[in-house]
Amino acid sequence: MKKNKKSIFITGAASGIGKATAIYFAKIGWEVGLFDINEDGLEEAAKEIGHNSCMYQKLDVTNIEEWNSARESFEKYTNGKCDLFFNNAGIANFTGRVEDIPIKESQKIVDVNLNGVINGIYAILPLLKKTDKSVIVNTSSIGGFVPVPGAAVYSATKFAVRGLTESLNVEFHKYGIAVCEINPWFTETPILNAEQVTQRMDGTFNRDKINEISKIYPAEKVAKAVFSVYRNKKVHNKVGWEGKLASFVMNYFPFIIRSFSRNMYKNNFD
Repeated sequence: MKKNKKSIFITGAASGIGKATAIYFAKIGWEVGLFDINEDGLEEAAKEIGHNSCMYQKLDVTNIEEWNSARESFEKYTNGKCDLFFNNAGIANFTGRVEDIPIKESQKIVDVNLNGVINGIYAILPLLKKTDKSVIVNTSSIGGFVPVPGAAVYSATKFAVRGLTESLNVEFHKYGIAVCEINPWFTETPILNAEQVTQRMDGTFNRDKINEISKIYPAEKVAKAVFSVYRNKKVHNKVGWEGKLASFVMNYFPFIIRSFSRNMYKNNFD
């Protein structure tokens, strides 16, 4: 690692928000560590960034042994530092009524979206403690503030990440580590490829349906937000005005959001 160069460790870096963030930080001169279970995607991302500006390694976030190996590799690459840990990996492979989604798939969502985030905290904390003014940015969602019919377990994991972020922001203050999160509105990521399992349902993450009623933001917008979070260290960071509005209404007038959601999906859940 070059002297005074900052470093970022990114999970879910092979696609979507993770890849966009890796490219963005590499362009502004950071040393970037890319980690993902998708090895082919990692190789493509590293090639796009340039091998002189990054390192990459396969990482299954549900496997703590792979986490430890990833930390050791990144530690060698950066001479023992981690300025920003982007705890980003997440999945939502299926949408539909919860009883229509195989329970193993729901458990997998919890393993990746929540347990994977917790594993990352345990694994990378030693590096963060050794780095002055380090920051953790967890990826939550607007779905961590408002209900997501058809993706109930996914939403539950995002609510949980929000609680984890709040608690660790207090707990890690003594180490000088800021713990924050991003809360994107619909964003162009592989999650929008989720398979619809409930018949006749429009699809919670269906691109065409979303485009009829809202906007899908490019992953690059969220990548820029991650950099802003690193600088301002705000705890919750909603990306997209629609998400800001929805979370505001949910906070002060929750019956409006609940009624809207029931009407939107009344043919699927009643």
